[in-house]
Amino acid sequence: MNFRERIERDQNALQKLAEAVPGFSGYLERERRRGADKLLREHLADDIDSAGERIERIATRWTNAGRTSALSQLDALAGRLRRAGDRLRHADYGYSGVFDLVKIDEADLQRFYEYDLALNDFVADIRDSIDELAATDEEDVDIALDGLDESIDALADMIDQRENVATDLV
Repeated sequence: MNFRERIERDQNALQKLAEAVPGFSGYLERERRRGADKLLREHLADDIDSAGERIERIATRWTNAGRTSALSQLDALAGRLRRAGDRLRHADYGYSGVFDLVKIDEADLQRFYEYDLALNDFVADIRDSIDELAATDEEDVDIALDGLDESIDALADMIDQRENVATDLV
């Protein structure tokens, strides 16, 4: 989903009129980019939360089936996903306001938005790893858990690197 297009499509008449004011349209474009980035991050964080909830459902199903050997690992993985989702949800916008001392230009804002879009691939890898885990026989659980652990590590690293991207832009 392209959140920037959604925001532009949902503009009201006052916003469209304000774009006609010289110099103000650039400010509005930055606001739209900021809004799109926020919507994207919230969407991704919700996906990450959903993945953690799916792991918890797997743990419940395995508990009911008497498969308790990996429950502590599942709980730890779900917790790591919750923390990753929270970190992304509350991350910097990659945006500078009108009166900020340091300005971030349009190309950098676009780069920041594209970085956030790339996080979607990492979330998809986690969903795939969870699907593999859910379908795993008891003897192959360790392999599936290792795959999921690596996917969560990659996502966490990508979220950590997001802070470096924000710092580089400033």
